[in-house]
Amino acid sequence: MAGTGSQSSSDGTMPEIVTTDDVLGGNPRIEGHRIGVYHVYQRYVEGDDTPEDIATSYDISVAEVHAALAYAFSHPEEMRTIEAQNQSMYEENAPNRLVPDETT
Repeated sequence: MAGTGSQSSSDGTMPEIVTTDDVLGGNPRIEGHRIGVYHVYQRYVEGDDTPEDIATSYDISVAEVHAALAYAFSHPEEMRTIEAQNQSMYEENAPNRLVPDETT
């Protein structure tokens, strides 16, 4: 597991952003969680959620949210690449997606 960034949490250390080949496809995530940096970034930028809202919904600290956002804003090209990969997978799987029948 390769760590990038510093550490901090309730013990005074900065939260760490890590990448692990077999977790989230190797995309950066908050250490100790399966919460990707891109997920936090997307909710903050596109969902207009506050760091506090994001922390509460994921049950993580606000410091972990800020660490993820700092990483995302420091690596914009990586965030664009992850977004493109996600969009490609979404489109590739569209024909197999189950959609509930509409009832009148």
